[in-house]
Amino acid sequence: MNRKKALFPVGLLMSLLMLPLGMQGQTAMNDNAPWRFGLYGGLNFNMVGAGAQFVQAIGNNGNFTAPNNNGGLDIIDGTALGYYAGLMTEYNPGGLLGGQLRAGLDDRRVSFNDWDVNPSGRTRFSARMTYLSVEPLLRLNLVQPNFHMVVGPLLSFLITAKYDYIPGRDETVPAIADQPIPNANSFTYGVSGGLGYDILMNSKSTGRTNWYLTPFVEASYMMDQKKNDYPGQDRNDTWVTTSIRGGFQLKFGAGPEAEVAEVPVDVSLPAIDLALRAPSNITDSRQLIEFFPLRNYIFFPDNSTSIPGKYVRLDATQAANFHEQTLLDLPVTGTSSSQTTRSQRQMSVYYNAMNVYADRLRSNPNATITLVGSAPSAATATQMAQAVKDYMVSTFGIAASRISARGQVRAPHESGTRRTPQEDLGLVAEENVRVEVLSDAYDVMKPVELHSIQAEPIDNDLVLGVRTTGPIDSWTVNVTGDDGYNQTFGPYRGSDQRIDAKPILGTHNSGNYTATVTARTTGGQSITRSTTFSLNKTTLPPVTGQRFSMLFEFDESTTVATYDKFLRSEVAPRIPDGATVVVHGHTDKVGEEDYNLDLSNRRAQEAQRVLSDEIGKLGRHVTFDTYGFGETEMRAPFQNDAPEGRYYNRTVLIEVIPAGGISSEGHR
Repeated sequence: MNRKKALFPVGLLMSLLMLPLGMQGQTAMNDNAPWRFGLYGGLNFNMVGAGAQFVQAIGNNGNFTAPNNNGGLDIIDGTALGYYAGLMTEYNPGGLLGGQLRAGLDDRRVSFNDWDVNPSGRTRFSARMTYLSVEPLLRLNLVQPNFHMVVGPLLSFLITAKYDYIPGRDETVPAIADQPIPNANSFTYGVSGGLGYDILMNSKSTGRTNWYLTPFVEASYMMDQKKNDYPGQDRNDTWVTTSIRGGFQLKFGAGPEAEVAEVPVDVSLPAIDLALRAPSNITDSRQLIEFFPLRNYIFFPDNSTSIPGKYVRLDATQAANFHEQTLLDLPVTGTSSSQTTRSQRQMSVYYNAMNVYADRLRSNPNATITLVGSAPSAATATQMAQAVKDYMVSTFGIAASRISARGQVRAPHESGTRRTPQEDLGLVAEENVRVEVLSDAYDVMKPVELHSIQAEPIDNDLVLGVRTTGPIDSWTVNVTGDDGYNQTFGPYRGSDQRIDAKPILGTHNSGNYTATVTARTTGGQSITRSTTFSLNKTTLPPVTGQRFSMLFEFDESTTVATYDKFLRSEVAPRIPDGATVVVHGHTDKVGEEDYNLDLSNRRAQEAQRVLSDEIGKLGRHVTFDTYGFGETEMRAPFQNDAPEGRYYNRTVLIEVIPAGGISSEGHR
């Protein structure tokens, strides 16, 4: 074989590599098994170009001279059939690319049968070179994934290198058999590539092992099979083999999940289950001691460095007579028009925050605070912080050295995250223009203690739980009574809801009622479920409840874990044995509604976990009622239209009702 012929397989492989560039519309086989394992077998048609010097070296052992063929080139041609067999694994996910790994025997034997030694007879020289070949191949699926091309390197390790020499009819040179080929390389390399087609042997029913028979036709080029027999001499001593091979692969792999036979769609409505827990006694009101945390932020409108008018500012005479205790004299919670609501009263306390902090500094002469302003301009932020400092110093007489003030662009506890929806960015920006009051002194930062009358005790709630076996878009509940009461609540989208039962009973002392839930499916169909319950108004022995608030920053950076010490040392010891503890979480309206509902539930559940653990250590037994309201406006503690209201809505409220102050009964 001359050198031009030896380069033919390289050109063939390059042509094969260009084929996928024109292929389009790759699609996956429905019966494809991505990982396959199996074996392969076939025949090599070997075409060898060997240096005449190698034959000359052998001939010297037999006293003959090799001819100079091919127009003076020291290359002789030979051909023969050899075997090709081994094991393989394949990865074919069904797209354009995949891969194969083969390892097996690669027989590159050759016979120089056409070498005329003399006119009266023929001399046959043959060589057997067998390799363990490893072939990591790239698989490219053509047109459709069954028909494919493979191409990749050939790494071969020599197993056998023997030759035979049979002299011509009139020669006197003795035969040579089964002799080692001198200077054979123990490792050689090359390149392989070709075409194949996967034929699925079993039926296309899936969920079992798939078997594939793959006929293939390939070309393989192996070079550098032998060292130079005449080192240092400028003599052609090459040995390369080009093989055209054909054969079959038998592969198996796990097919995709079994296809589910099409069955008629069940158009029946989903089942619905209604659980209802009604308070057996309706309480008109309850005395309440509330530990109300001051939100330590003073919010400023954009581009203003003056303290907003909604914050209470005193003159020097008023400041001299101001004490935190005077806040207890604000109107208490109730329904009379002369009284404010709970949230209004708490906001009145909050808007006195500067006065409360200044009064506490006056009562704790060793305490200090830091005022940190934040605004789009650091200079503006500094002026905001300085304005709050100037008020405390000039009005309350606090030494300026006890109050440090600075400004920065970003708030220390910044509102907003990457999850904040685009439509809420304006609300978040509004919250970040503020002055934060920071101090390590607990007596300066502690909650305000408020005494009030709770006009709508939380234990008056009618608790509904709706469970369905299928998707529900929304549901409403209609409550009717034998006293003529008829009211529909909702629509709701969560599975659990609470309704204040006191307005249902109204002026009556007792009543029997029916609650009918109507759920609407995503397809517009309606399903209903009803249950009955009773309500009774009673005058219970006077008990005083307690309420504790936990305020959170914008996101989850401030978690319940931050309040661990507060819950264990401040709240748990105040919970008496046999009490009922109602834990309810809330959020503001910023963000996705479902996310906020989940967040409020998780915070409430975590607060219960900490309290339950500590109460158990104290040897007490209490009943927990824990849930999250999310951003539900009907239950939101405060309005969401101002930054301070949104911050106070990011809360978990803990209500402690002593034994004898609550009871309830369940219905299904």
